Amino acid sequence: LTIGIPAYNEEFSISQIMNSIFSQELSEVSLKKILVIIDASTDNTLGIVKSLQSTHPEIEIIVRKKRAGKASALNMMYLKTRTDYLLTIDADLVLGDPFCISKLVTHMEKNKKLLLTSTRHAPLIPNTLMGKFAAYSYLILENTTRKINNGNNFYSVMGMEMMPKKFYKSFTLPKGTLSDQCYVYATAISKQSDGFLLVKDACTYFMPVQTFHDWMVLSVRSTRGDKNDVVSRFGHDILSRYSIPKLMYAKSVLKFFLLSPVYTTGAILMEILIRLFPYKKNVVSKGIWEITTSSKQLLNL
Repeated sequence: LTIGIPAYNEEFSISQIMNSIFSQELSEVSLKKILVIIDASTDNTLGIVKSLQSTHPEIEIIVRKKRAGKASALNMMYLKTRTDYLLTIDADLVLGDPFCISKLVTHMEKNKKLLLTSTRHAPLIPNTLMGKFAAYSYLILENTTRKINNGNNFYSVMGMEMMPKKFYKSFTLPKGTLSDQCYVYATAISKQSDGFLLVKDACTYFMPVQTFHDWMVLSVRSTRGDKNDVVSRFGHDILSRYSIPKLMYAKSVLKFFLLSPVYTTGAILMEILIRLFPYKKNVVSKGIWEITTSSKQLLNL
């Protein structure tokens, strides 16, 4: 196994994902390398990774002087990796238990048709009001989408992708790709309709956005950009994997409304607001997105 981590200004989170990797139980997996590509970071990301490298020689660091974006970094990982499996992970995530990686590999070893696996993604609940709204917005969506086609849909692939060599060597992310995970997922199911598996007993944690500005920035990608980008490359038929039954979504809203009427109401109002008044500022250029800084914080598990 090789683990690849693209990183841009991740000084508040990079040590957490690395430490959660070091704590993994990998008795049946040989971890050959942790490849960290630092994409012209302006903070102390490099210093933190270098300090970890002193006690973990499996870490390899590539520093790029000019920011080229996540898709470009992932392409470099696909090119440089030779191991049976490649796991790419966003630097602002944390593995939820010591067996996350083993669970993903085990499923792929048992079912050679699989081209892509991922864990469930779970938000931590922030202390800020806007952060709570964002967390509940995601929980409502995730409660719905993991039931659709047993989780085999675009919403199940966020920032963690396990792939066998035969797959990650079969494609290159096009220049200017807006959503790498959507492109990878679409490529997998285009090759094999049941080639993706959401491993529901494995979990990865993330911090939701916590400001109105960051939610608006994120919405440009999540509500329009990702879909438009995938359709332009794979055609309109691919949208069937985005479809969410309205009744199923309404049941999820009701479930969480009974748990927390305040946060659920806030989440729904925010979702309506960002659609009625979408963010107009250009947040992407040549596949490089404006980052949401409020989601890149210590997760405090």
